[in-house]
Amino acid sequence: MIRKPGGYGAFDFDDTPIPDPGDREVQVAVRACGINFADISVRMGLYAAARGMYPLCPGLEFSGEVRKTGRKAGDVAPGDRVFGAVRFGGCATALNCPAEHIWPLPDAWDFNRGAAFAVAYITAFHALYHVGHCRPGETVLVHSAAGGVGTALLHLLRIAGNLSVGVVGASGKVAAAEKAGAAWVIDKSREPLWQRAEAIAPDGFDLILDANGLSTLRESYRHLKPGGRLLVYGFASMFSRAGRKRPVKLVWDYLRTPRFNPFRMTGDNKTVSGFNLIYLFENTDRFRSAMDALLTWDAEGSLPPVPITPFPFKKVADAHRYMASGKSVGKLVLEV
Repeated sequence: MIRKPGGYGAFDFDDTPIPDPGDREVQVAVRACGINFADISVRMGLYAAARGMYPLCPGLEFSGEVRKTGRKAGDVAPGDRVFGAVRFGGCATALNCPAEHIWPLPDAWDFNRGAAFAVAYITAFHALYHVGHCRPGETVLVHSAAGGVGTALLHLLRIAGNLSVGVVGASGKVAAAEKAGAAWVIDKSREPLWQRAEAIAPDGFDLILDANGLSTLRESYRHLKPGGRLLVYGFASMFSRAGRKRPVKLVWDYLRTPRFNPFRMTGDNKTVSGFNLIYLFENTDRFRSAMDALLTWDAEGSLPPVPITPFPFKKVADAHRYMASGKSVGKLVLEV
């Protein structure tokens, strides 16, 4: 639980008994919880969707075994292995989740992979096909290409036959982006990012996916070709690695964040779009159709596992520190 937003010491552990599931809910004994950058924002009090909800249990994804089911929860039964997504409350030893946000865990998956799948892959799917209107053959640049969503994006782009350029912030992440499917990898710790990008795509990119915010937004827009699309789904560069909210820095970064003029966008023939997956949780048809496609590709062997770093459940603060350090590759999970 996060009683009050703060630094790494904001976590508290609560033993309140869980109620029985509602009619359309499934109660899951959780075996692993996925950690996402959104959880850092929630802990620091910077996540708009969590305002007014504290004290709050963070966590958006999980895996485990069905404990109980509601009367109208569908075909799941106690003992079934499942994974799912929830609008907060995922970092728990047990939870009640709407049945439409739960899927059977594939036989070949362990619980860690189940807890690391839903948010990254549905985010990537929605970004590419619902917001970005990505078409085969287009050239796509992916920032933070060795992270959870970045890896999922590269996997999906490889399936679609796109030319993908992955950007990473450390040399130790290059191999992960290459393995995920990037045709080129730019290590911005060792080479000028945009000079290298121009050498790869001198006419610009059809699609750029940016979760950095201030540090790359302006140049991302400038390096779109006419008809190109910039997708914004995060602002990681604005957060302090010390784990604390720094109001002066946040205000300064906010003021320096580019504003995109609609007159200029029209003249440039470029698009800027932003989205947050959590606001789509109620759109269950879109959620389930995306997951149907993803699980089909996985069954065909087209989605290799994302690298996963596990932490013990009560070491959640250590997991947040590691994610904020910029050293992590792939996904982080808490093992219950």
